Amino acid sequence: MKKRILPLALVLALTLTGCGLSEQWATVREEYIDPAIERADGEVVDTETTVIAPNVATDRTQLTEYVPFESVYTRASGDTINELTASSSYGRLLPFGGGFVTENGMIVLDPVLESITAASYQAGGETNYLDIYILHYTDGLCAVCAADGSWISDSTYVSVYPMELGVICVSDEEQNFAVCYAEDGSVVFDTSSFSDRSSMAASSVSSLAQCENGLMLCTYQSGRKSFLRADGTSLNRNEGRTSYFDDALAFSEGYAAVCMSGLWGYINTDGEYVVQPAYEQATSFVGGYAAVYGGGMWQIIDTSGTVVLELPGVSEVNLGYGSIEADGVYYNTNTMEQAVFYGYTGVPIDGGFWVAGETGVRVFLSDDSQVYFSGASELLGRSGELWLVRLADGSQAVMDAYSRVVIFGESTFVQDQATGDTYIYNPGTASLYDSSGAFVADGCTGTVVDGFAWCEDSVSCGWKNSSNEWIFRVPTGGAD
Repeated sequence: MKKRILPLALVLALTLTGCGLSEQWATVREEYIDPAIERADGEVVDTETTVIAPNVATDRTQLTEYVPFESVYTRASGDTINELTASSSYGRLLPFGGGFVTENGMIVLDPVLESITAASYQAGGETNYLDIYILHYTDGLCAVCAADGSWISDSTYVSVYPMELGVICVSDEEQNFAVCYAEDGSVVFDTSSFSDRSSMAASSVSSLAQCENGLMLCTYQSGRKSFLRADGTSLNRNEGRTSYFDDALAFSEGYAAVCMSGLWGYINTDGEYVVQPAYEQATSFVGGYAAVYGGGMWQIIDTSGTVVLELPGVSEVNLGYGSIEADGVYYNTNTMEQAVFYGYTGVPIDGGFWVAGETGVRVFLSDDSQVYFSGASELLGRSGELWLVRLADGSQAVMDAYSRVVIFGESTFVQDQATGDTYIYNPGTASLYDSSGAFVADGCTGTVVDGFAWCEDSVSCGWKNSSNEWIFRVPTGGAD
């Protein structure tokens, strides 16, 4: 059923006629009724489908005043900034999406890049960050720049590999053309000047990133290997000693495993043998020890080549800092005996082993000291003098070496990409704390650069300082 709805003007007119004002009827009809009827002819309401909502009373005392979103940033230019201009006045640059902002909240590059990553490499079981950013462009090419924006390379590289000497920026993988930039922007080497480049195996330039003590692992078309210096010369080239090896591992802790005629030995950074080739298999040195296979068994040797542990019947060996795993059995490198303490089997942790007792967890460190965590049932991780433990009730806590709770609740350790300082991050509450347990910021993601924390909320993202204040804040998706 459809019903015509009269407009307000018509209702008013009818009301007037009922109030003894009939003398105005002609005027009212001419000015209100007839036009209203004409307009109403096109206005119909389907009463069978119309929803009539109830009149709900609103408790206005619960309403809060609307607070508009406030961005926090300035711009180096009013126009879109598509390229980073090198400058020595930026201070530390902080990435946001594919752009850069200074530590004072000034945008110096809009988010026009595919991504930006901090250059880092692994050495000694740790992540080492360089003061270099890798810029990934939308066309697949790369550039690199100083972390303070003081220099920037061309965006002509197909890939970038961080290493001890800096970053290797490759312009042609197949032909092994690459330039290595140091943290100050100087060129450490250019492979186009290497006398051995033409004989290197195709696409093997990335192996140069396996570097220690300035000696880079190089692979040749013949399959042989050597170690190159930054000037492109090979180790032992002019010393009358072996320069090319049938196989080799990168230098580790000052020694490299090398293979000649099917047998492995070790050389030092002077290119001299410290362990003569005598083993069928060999690993790199870790924590002062290496594993070698010879005489039908795995053996553990020290840097002098002395056998300190024999492991007959073992099929697989893994070395750690302070521990050795042999087919699932752990050995303590301090004693070269199985890691058993007071009848409990030890579990490796950075710098030692831990065991769980009836009232807590005890840690036996490689320097013969011990740490005890009362009420703990499991040790989950370590960062310096901070320990992440699981308590008997299933909860987690970060404790110091005196068993004092620094932070209670689910946590992880995160590293400042500029300073290397340790922070404590609670992913459940998105809260960040410094190594003393002092609150830094909330709404964080766990990324920290030079003391600044990347944080997000439902409408914005940006960087906060250690006082939980936005130094840069834009709507989610970037700055307009």
